[in-house]
Amino acid sequence: MNLNDQDQITYLANVIFLANSDGELSPKEMAAIEEVRTAIGAKKSIFNVAMKNAQSGTYALVKLGSFVADASNFADLLYVSMVDGAIAESAKKIISEFSKTSNITEEQFGLLTKEAIARIKGKEPSGLCPSCRAEVSGDSTYCPKCGAVLKPIKSTTEYKIPDAGYAIEFCESTAVGFPAALKYANDAPSFASCVRNKKTWYLAVWPEIAFESVVGLAGLLSGIRNRKCYHNAAEMQWDEVFGFVWCAGERNKAYRPIEYCFGKDENRLNPWGCKQARMEWTEWARWFSYGRFEKTGGIFKGESVFWIFDKQRIYHELMSNLHRFRYCPYLRMKFIDAVLNVLPDKVEVTDKGPWKYGHSQEDVPGSIKIVEVNKSDGYEFKNEYYADGVRPRSLIYLEEILQKAFADAGISNVKASDLVR
Repeated sequence: MNLNDQDQITYLANVIFLANSDGELSPKEMAAIEEVRTAIGAKKSIFNVAMKNAQSGTYALVKLGSFVADASNFADLLYVSMVDGAIAESAKKIISEFSKTSNITEEQFGLLTKEAIARIKGKEPSGLCPSCRAEVSGDSTYCPKCGAVLKPIKSTTEYKIPDAGYAIEFCESTAVGFPAALKYANDAPSFASCVRNKKTWYLAVWPEIAFESVVGLAGLLSGIRNRKCYHNAAEMQWDEVFGFVWCAGERNKAYRPIEYCFGKDENRLNPWGCKQARMEWTEWARWFSYGRFEKTGGIFKGESVFWIFDKQRIYHELMSNLHRFRYCPYLRMKFIDAVLNVLPDKVEVTDKGPWKYGHSQEDVPGSIKIVEVNKSDGYEFKNEYYADGVRPRSLIYLEEILQKAFADAGISNVKASDLVR
C-alpha cells in the first residue's frame, strides 16, 4: 500500500486521535503507534505533524479516499485502541461512526476486531519507556535502558483519599517529566496506585508538616494535565495551591534569592518581601494614593497638609494580589503585617521631607490643587497641578521602615541596607 505524505499524516493522525480520545497515550499505545508508523513507512517528521494535528483540539477522523487504505487504517485503529485491553468508552462511539462513513460492514467490523485481538495476543506485552522511548516488557517495573520507573511497586483496585494531610493524585503520562515525578511520588510516606479506564493513577500522601515535599512533586508535574490536589480529603484547585511554584523556582535559581523576592533584581523594590504583591516603592505605585488629604491650621498659624494612609485598602489589595501565592513557603505574612504597622498612619508633605505630592493629570475625586511658587533671578514662577496622594522622595525612608519591620518580625537573615543600597 503506497501512501503519499499527506495520506501518511492523515493515517497516523487518525490512529493517534483515537488512542488519545481518553486524554492520555499509554506506553503500550505509543509502542503500537510506532509500529503503525514503521509499517506505512512514515518518517519521524510525518509523525510529528500527525501528532500535532491529532492533538490540536479540533481534529476529527478523516477518510483516506480508497477502500483499501480506509480498511487498513480502520484495522490499525482497532489494534491501537485495544492494545491496553478493552476499548475505552470514548473511543467506541468514534469507531462506530467512522465504520459507517468508511462503508465497513458489520461482518467486516467483526472480522477486523478478531484480527486485532489475535494481533495483540501474538505479541509479547510491551510498550515504550516514557523517558527514553526504549521498548520495554509489559511486566517491567523499571526501564532497562535509563532506569525510569514504569509502574508502581504496589497496586490496588482503588485507593482512598486520606482524611488528613496533603495528597496529590496524577495519571500516567507520556510527558517528559513523568518518570521523575513517579519516582519522587514513590518515595512519599504513603504511595498507592490503581487502574481506571485502562489508565494507571497514582496517589502520594504527605503529612501537614511536609508541605515542601508536596511542592517538590507539584513542580515535577508541571507538564502533566491529569492531576489533582487534596487537603484533608477536600479537593482544591491546583493553581489555588501551587500558583507560586514557578516563581519559587525562579527564586531558587536567583543569585541572591531574598533580593529576588524583594524585586531588587528587576529594580522594582517592594517593601513586602514578595514581588507578586505588585505594590512597589516607586513613583508610579498607585497604592500611595490609597488614603485622603487632611488640612490643619488656620489663617494665622499657616495651613499644613497631611496625608492619611488608608491601611485597610492597602491590606485588601495586598491580600488580593497575593491570594494565588499564599501557600508559598517564602511568603512571610508576619513581616507584611509588620511593614504595614510600621508605615506611618499620617505623613506631612514638606519641601525637604521624605514625602512629596503625587501628581495627577486631572482633578480626580479626593485630589487637591497644589500651587508651588518658585523664585529665580528675581522672577517668580508658579507650578500648578493636582495631587491625588503622596510619593516617597527616595529609598532612605524605606530603609528605616524595613529595619523596624525586620526587627518586629524577628527576621535576621537580611539587612535593609543590602536591599536599598
